Parts: sequence; C-alpha cells; structure tokens
Amino acid sequence: MKNLLKGVGSVLLAFCVFITGTLGVVTFLYPRQVVDFVEVMVHVKQDFLEPVTLGALIDGATTGITEAVKDSHTYFLDPEANRLMMLNNMGQTGGIGVTIDGTKESEDRLIIREITPDSGAKAAGLKPGDAILKVDDAWIKDLTVDQAIAMVRGEPDTTVRLLIHRDGEEDKEYVVKRSIMLNVETVIGGILKEDYLQGHKLGYIAIGSFAQNSPEMFEEVLTQLEEEKIEALILDLRNNGGGDVNATVKIASRLLPNGELLRLVMRGGVSESFQITESRQIKVPLVVLVNGGSASASEILSGAIQDGKAGILVGTRTYGKGSVQNVYNLLTGSGLRVTEGKYLLPSGRCIDGTGIDPDHIVEADDSGETDPQLDKAVELIGEML
Repeated sequence: MKNLLKGVGSVLLAFCVFITGTLGVVTFLYPRQVVDFVEVMVHVKQDFLEPVTLGALIDGATTGITEAVKDSHTYFLDPEANRLMMLNNMGQTGGIGVTIDGTKESEDRLIIREITPDSGAKAAGLKPGDAILKVDDAWIKDLTVDQAIAMVRGEPDTTVRLLIHRDGEEDKEYVVKRSIMLNVETVIGGILKEDYLQGHKLGYIAIGSFAQNSPEMFEEVLTQLEEEKIEALILDLRNNGGGDVNATVKIASRLLPNGELLRLVMRGGVSESFQITESRQIKVPLVVLVNGGSASASEILSGAIQDGKAGILVGTRTYGKGSVQNVYNLLTGSGLRVTEGKYLLPSGRCIDGTGIDPDHIVEADDSGETDPQLDKAVELIGEML
C-alpha cells in the first residue's frame, strides 16, 4: 500500500510541476490575458446574481477555447453529451422518435421533418414542420447540430423539454418522453410503386446518416433490390447531415468504380487519399436526391457520383460542409471535436461554404403533399430506360 501511495504521489507531483511550469510560461507570454481570466473568474464566482460553481465556470472556460477559433464544427462535449454522441455514431440511441434536419435553419432552430408512429414525440403532439428553439435550458442558437441532437436523445424512460415554434401559434414547451434504446435504421428502401413508372421496377434507398452500421444496412437493402432485378436506383440523401467517412467509402464501393473518392488536406498541406479498392458498382441508372440538408459525408458521396458521371443529381444546392473533424475522447469521459482538414472531391473542387449544385434544380413542395424532386428523378429514369 505504501508503494502504491508513493507511486500515486509521484504522479501527482509530476503533474503539478508540469501544470505550474506551463502556467508560468503562459503567464509570461500572455500576462494581460491571464490576469483578465483570473479576475473574471473571481468576480463572476463571487458577484453573479445566482450562485455558480467553480466547476461550471471552468467548463465554460473550456468551451470558450473551442469557441475562440470561430468554427461551428469545433466544440467541447461534457461526459454525458459525449457518451450520447458515441451511441449516435454507432447507430445506437434512445430518442423521442423524430427525424431532424442535419443543418440549422436561420441559425436558431432545428426543423422536425418526420414523426415516428407510437413515439414520445407523437404522444406529446409534435408535428412535422415544427421548429425546435430550445432543448431543456439550452437555446439551439448556442448549440451545434450534433450537440442539440445529443441533448434531445438520452436514457430511456426519461423526458426532455422542447420549446417549439409552430407557424400561426405561440411558442410552446412540450415535455417529451424518450423511447427505449434501439438500433437506429439509418438506411431504408424498397421497390417504388408501379404507378411511378408503369412496367418498370425502380429501386429506392434513403440514407438518413452515415453511422457505423449503415454499410451493412445498405448492403442488405441493395442486395434485396438486385435480387428483385431493379432497372434503376434512386438514392435519397436529402436531409442527411453526414457521419462516418469510412462508412461512406464502403457504401460508395457499391455505387462507383475503383478510384479516389476524396482527398483530405490537413494542416501544413499534408493530404490523405480515400480510395475505393473493391468496387462492386451496381450497373443500373442512378439518380441521387439532395437538398440544403445534405451535408458533409452525403456531399462527399453525391459529389463523387457527379464528378464521375456515375449518376444524376436532382434537388437543391447542398449545405456546403467540406471540413473534417477528429474526435478526441478525453480522460474524464468528455469529448472534443476539432476541425483538422478540408476535403476535395475527385475533380479537385472544394465545396466547403459553397455546396454542390444538382444537375437538375427542383424545389421541394413545402406542404409535403407532393414530392416534385422524386417525380423528376422518375422522369429522368424514364428517359434513360
């Protein structure tokens, strides 16, 4: 026991020496900033109207480090938010039964696009088109999309408070129950009804996000469609906010030939190429649906399909997120996402901040009663067959 305590003491002493030395160097280099930091911390702790813990202030200061770089995709997550984020990335999460846009609208809200039957959202009275303004005590304008989604999700049989804006009504708070933990179906698909194009079998696959389990789901759906001998495929990437790049590469191998899918350009000009090496490209006409909610990994895939002329893009301009984040799981269980590079499409174009213009621009029907983008995709396939 004495040896153990001695070892722990040595580690703590080394840590204190390291921290003390680091703070000394920082104070020497940036004296004004260090003095301001200490004074602000003291005044807020002692004088703010409501009591606030020192831990909360330090968490705020940590968050401030990421905010200083002025990049919305670089941010800090506390242990609980990071845990939920990791579950989401694995395609395993407990939620309220909604599909949310992968991007913000007007920077202060997230739009609910779909409500799952028999879900907490349905029972609470939420509707497609509702805008989330606030999650519990956090305003959407102060959160990234990933942070907001992580807060909406949580442990089963718990509740979350959502401040909802609905056109024509006053903003209202809803208390919504979360469902049990489940394996999220990030990929769905099937044969379109024959009345879309008489006498032809058209396959349809929608990818909601690129999670770690998405390639297996995509392969299962596509294999079934191939067995049914589809004559064309419509890939729906609308409102797909992105996800895992490696999952995207695997899915791309069924839609594109061997070759470069994207190139990452990192700090200092260092680049890394992501290649499709074991292509099993489907040999039928392909149309891809995109919109302003198509971001990041969905732009990688749709942009590569457009560059390689492997399919036709229909819809509206995509979001334009061409940056790549690395995820650090910290010793405490907290998380850090840092933008470390930008990606280039096979043609060499960078879409960060600009997005991708589809080959055929077709606006959506805001009422949701018709789907002119899907109708255009079917029309184009009819011309190709």
